[in-house]
Amino acid sequence: MKEINNNSRSLKWEQNGELAHKDLSELIERLKNVESEHASSELSRLGTKSDIKD
Repeated sequence: MKEINNNSRSLKWEQNGELAHKDLSELIERLKNVESEHASSELSRLGTKSDIKD
């Protein structure tokens, strides 16, 4: 039987096919912690863009 990691969870998707804002924000923050400086700045820009949308 496959063991389930209690720390993982599914991403929540909206009816319009986009990732739920909270999940998108969390994903961007996690990626910023492991990506290069250039990629992190692009992720920050993406995060700012997603914040403006709301």
